[in-house]
Amino acid sequence: MKNRSVSTLTLTLIPAIAAASMQSATAEISPNSRQLLANTQLSQTQINQLKSLGVKIAIPSYIPAGFQVASVQVKPCPSGIRRFCPDYAIIYRNSNNSCFAIESTGGGIGDMPSDNLEQSYPVNNPILGKSALLNYRKNSRFSGPILTGSWMGKGPFYRFTGAGSRLVNAELSNCSDISPQEAVRVWESLRYLP
Repeated sequence: MKNRSVSTLTLTLIPAIAAASMQSATAEISPNSRQLLANTQLSQTQINQLKSLGVKIAIPSYIPAGFQVASVQVKPCPSGIRRFCPDYAIIYRNSNNSCFAIESTGGGIGDMPSDNLEQSYPVNNPILGKSALLNYRKNSRFSGPILTGSWMGKGPFYRFTGAGSRLVNAELSNCSDISPQEAVRVWESLRYLP
């Protein structure tokens, strides 16, 4: 009789302990963080790839309707080297072949030349500041301008990149830009991955 009571108590306690453990694990993620993760459209595998870089990961909490993550590219630092790396790019695309990316690098960025700008749009991002601009840049190698953002942050550095930025990412070379207003909205929605 005594053994049966212990078994019943054990069977009752194990699910209760497991439930409490699950609640504490999910309680660590705030409702805002859960919503951010839901909005990112990143799979758990992609989130794990990004987190494996060991740096703060900036992701958009706003993604225009119809856009999906086309790919996530990560480039960790070579062993023992922490200069100008790690890098990542999250590329979004829709069925009309419009695309954009959020990129990050550890350094080596330099300033954007200002002599070939067609139009600039101010950006105010709560985690990165107000100083960056999204720019339409004249580009003699491609037809039309390139929509690209200034690098922001203190290392790692982050930016929005639009279509035509073939020098940065080949996946962006054969698609069209989203509107500058949507690009500003995406850029201003960046938050750190929890």
